Amino acid sequence: MEPVYEYPPKLSRTERQAKAAHDLSEHRKMRGNMYKNLTLGAVIIAIGIFLVPAALIKILLILLGSCNCAVAFLIYWFYALSRDADVYTRIYDDRIEHSQRHGLSKSYLHIILYFDEINKSYQTNRGRLVCELKKLEKSAFRLANENGEEREWTPEDNKVALSFQDTKGKLVLINDFYEKIGYPHKEYNDIDDEEDDYYSEEDMKWDRLHKHGL
Repeated sequence: MEPVYEYPPKLSRTERQAKAAHDLSEHRKMRGNMYKNLTLGAVIIAIGIFLVPAALIKILLILLGSCNCAVAFLIYWFYALSRDADVYTRIYDDRIEHSQRHGLSKSYLHIILYFDEINKSYQTNRGRLVCELKKLEKSAFRLANENGEEREWTPEDNKVALSFQDTKGKLVLINDFYEKIGYPHKEYNDIDDEEDDYYSEEDMKWDRLHKHGL
């Protein structure tokens, strides 16, 4: 069975080679920027420690340099997470197969979640899709560490929070599968303007630019 949606998408050999070259170039660029910012932060800290006599300015420079180093590392870390090859999403008519980082560790949570075992779902303020489960018969959850060792993982309070590296995967679920996953969906009334006579023929004689009432 072919998935309705898949991330990362399947690429041809030529596309994979082009993507690999682009990713390598982007990685080198981001790593170079990180080293530059770390060096700048270290220089600011050194100036604050050795060259500035005033205690207040010394403290401010040390804090500024430390913040610069921290921001450089965080930017690179989030970039690395966004290029994570072990993260995937495959959506089928009856289930979702999904892999995501587990917390801040190097472990991955591999999920096979069948739609008929979901009671309801909703989004958190951080954009995670929380699925409340009514039973666990076919669905499976495996936690894999950085060495590839796996163990069973049990959802707490029968809830699992899905985090998506790609926004489109989540949109496919909440727009096309909202009934199956119990996601709140608001229907909007269609407005029929066939009988709208707000602009009469007399209005159109002098109001061709539709500025009526302005």
